[in-house]
Formats: sequence, structure tokens, C-alpha cells
Amino acid sequence: MLDAALKALAQMFSPPFRTVLLKSVGLAILVLTCFGIALQRLFAWLAAQGAGYLEGVTGPGMQTPLHALLWVLAIMAGLRAWACGRVIMPAVTAFVASFFSDEIAAEVEHVHYPADPPASRFRRRAPPSRA
Repeated sequence: MLDAALKALAQMFSPPFRTVLLKSVGLAILVLTCFGIALQRLFAWLAAQGAGYLEGVTGPGMQTPLHALLWVLAIMAGLRAWACGRVIMPAVTAFVASFFSDEIAAEVEHVHYPADPPASRFRRRAPPSRA
């Protein structure tokens, strides 16, 4: 098993592997961008609702401090979302890359085990269980 892992690691920078890596990173960035946009829209809606409520409660004399507070909170939320995105980027990339694991396995089999038939030929349906 370690021998197979070392062979796969030696093949890491080959063009098929780079293609899968770039697809995985691109899709992960797309997923995180969509998630970030959705969170920003949610936070903007919540801030607008909260600002309307607070302006009604505190009166018209407190609008300037409330707007300053909302700006500070919006900046803090943006920085926090950016930091969280950087932390979860490897996990999202690994999740997306798992969809392409068959391509990687086929490439390793093709390069290191050319005489063997493809593994997909040996897959059989499980017999129905008798209950």
C-alpha cells in the first residue's frame, strides 16, 4: 500500500493530476464565493432590519452613531468571513477533489499498472440479500 502511495505522490505534478487539482481548486473557489455572497446578502438584510428597528427605538438623534456602528460591524463581518474562508478552503478543496478520485486512480493504474485490466471491469453488483 505504501508503494502505491509513493507512486501516486511521484506522479503528483503530471498534467492529468494538475488538471484535477486545478478543477478542484476552481470549483472550491466558486463554492466559497457563492457561499460568501449568500452570507453577505443575509447579513446586509439583517443589518437593514436591525437598523430600522434601532432607529425607531432610539429616535432620529442617534442615526449617525448607529450608521457608524453598522459600518464597523459590516467590516468585522467581512473580515471574519474572509478569515473563515481561508481556514475552510483546504477542506472544501478536498471535498470537491473527492469527486475526481476515479480520474486519479485511472491515471495511476494506466501509468504504473498498464498490463492489468481496468478496475471497473471487476466491479460487480452485489447479489440481492435474502431477508
